[in-house]
Amino acid sequence: MTNAEPEANQPVITPIPPPSSDHVAKLPLQEWGFAHCPAIPYWADAVGDPDLEQIENTVALLKQRAEQGTPAYSGLDVYYTIGGQTLPAYAFLYGGTPNAVTAPTALPLDDPKQFTLPWTTYQDVYQDSQDLVGPFSDTLTNGKNAEESFWPTIAQFGLPLNLLVLEKVDSDRFADLEKKLGEDWVNKEARDLLAAGLLYAIDMTILESVEPSQAPDGSVRFAPATLTLLKQDPTSKELTPISVQVWTKGVSPRLYGRSDNAWLWALQAAKTSVTVWGIWLGHVYHWHTVTAAMQMTMYDTLPANHRLSPLLQRQSQSLIDFNYVLLTLLWGKITPPTPVDGYMSLLKLLNRFAEKRGFLDDDPHNELKARKLDAKDFKVEENGKEKDWAAYPVVGYLLEIWGITNDFVKAVVEDLYASDSDVANDAALQEWMAASGASSKGNVKNLPDVKTRDALEEVLTSLLYRVNVHGAGSLSPSVNPALAFVANFPPCLQSADIPEPTDQPDLLGALPHTGAIGAMTTFVFTFAYSPPYASLIPGGGVNLDPWFPPSLPKCNAALVTLRERIAKFVDRYVADWNAELGRMAGRPPGSPPPGYAENQYGQWPSSIEI
Repeated sequence: MTNAEPEANQPVITPIPPPSSDHVAKLPLQEWGFAHCPAIPYWADAVGDPDLEQIENTVALLKQRAEQGTPAYSGLDVYYTIGGQTLPAYAFLYGGTPNAVTAPTALPLDDPKQFTLPWTTYQDVYQDSQDLVGPFSDTLTNGKNAEESFWPTIAQFGLPLNLLVLEKVDSDRFADLEKKLGEDWVNKEARDLLAAGLLYAIDMTILESVEPSQAPDGSVRFAPATLTLLKQDPTSKELTPISVQVWTKGVSPRLYGRSDNAWLWALQAAKTSVTVWGIWLGHVYHWHTVTAAMQMTMYDTLPANHRLSPLLQRQSQSLIDFNYVLLTLLWGKITPPTPVDGYMSLLKLLNRFAEKRGFLDDDPHNELKARKLDAKDFKVEENGKEKDWAAYPVVGYLLEIWGITNDFVKAVVEDLYASDSDVANDAALQEWMAASGASSKGNVKNLPDVKTRDALEEVLTSLLYRVNVHGAGSLSPSVNPALAFVANFPPCLQSADIPEPTDQPDLLGALPHTGAIGAMTTFVFTFAYSPPYASLIPGGGVNLDPWFPPSLPKCNAALVTLRERIAKFVDRYVADWNAELGRMAGRPPGSPPPGYAENQYGQWPSSIEI
């Protein structure tokens, strides 16, 4: 049983495999000037045109997902009064109200508590989250609360956006930032924290290339470039922002500190840039783009009877179709309301991000090394035991899923390949790796030379980790209530004005308006309120639906172990999520999780479907 079973009387649409006459083609990114971006593939017919049957099936599947979410959308029935209009949440998020003087989807909120608009009464999400309204909304009115919640919100609830965004600032990085941002950025507190090893940063400067855009309703969508400095408490390991630099293309950076009138605005600007980075670079680049390029070359080079096919093809469904349809047909329908306003804007951002990245740079261990993050700096004692990454839970989740995937891949590879020479002499495998790295094909940079079992395990772990970790975003607790309270993770600002530090900006006027909140609601509901096309964990038990033939019992045993460990991860994730919400709400320790957090195992897809 999942959180969103299809209605009994509705026919179920399923993915259809491409016909044998199809091949995987790709968009001409090199010709368009995006030389660094991995390939964006699509299924093509014999003459190279996109396969219309595949496109129609993907669109129908996405429409079905929306229909399966009907109970959640119907639960947007709490009445609010915004801009002088009293309507149910659904009307403010999606319109449909005739004769309104001002469209209900074009309104800034009147009260921070109205960010609960996406909290559906379905499965009692709205009711079970009422003790969080104050803690969440206070971050928009109280500077101390905003500072204290800034990091825990990112660190605990940022898994769906792959928010491994923190870096430790050492002397070389400090000198680089001082040169880049000027003397105003440097002060005694920052130098003292640097000397003590307690200075950290979140660098979102890449968003300088993302210019403000105009939404279909005429409103502005803006995500500034930001650089946030944070200090760490040496005992509790908690991180607190101490300054935020904010700017955009052609505008000099402005520095905001805790005593400035615009401090709350600056913290929201920083959260906006983190969210936009997380959506398009943390999530889409890491998990969609590179993965689809590798799948494209896999389909082009590995025959259906190749020894790796049972492993790879079961985790390589739907992504190619979804990426292409999203870029070309459904942009704006289910995409989040960021200032990235179309596929050319997205490709520009992806291309810039990919310029200096190799394939393995996306793995969490390598990300941590590049960001100079050490487990000991985030280890906290819990219940008498020290817990790694307790002060940065997202990292612990990413590493756990990576480890689960690595153990699975290792068991399969060592069963399928008797020796290193067996790997080196696998002609189809070598052709796949060569095609993946070729600029004219996959354009995936810096792939290792796969001539040993260890190297093959490294590549396959990196590839399948992306698929597996993406599955966590389909869990209801990944969305509710923190991500659905849009001020926690704003996808845009609705004004491109960057105030002076001494100004008192209209914070609610700058944060997402009702229609933008509605677009973000559609984005997150698409994950949480529809069942996967194919679940990683079958509803009848982990032993069902083996991927490998009976002649490979060790591979099927490894698959069962993978499923068991993912199920245990879901339990731990829900427990941690519930404990953090309880801490924020002041609930008694040990309070049980809400009912909507139950029955989540079937929500984890075996492939990247959306």
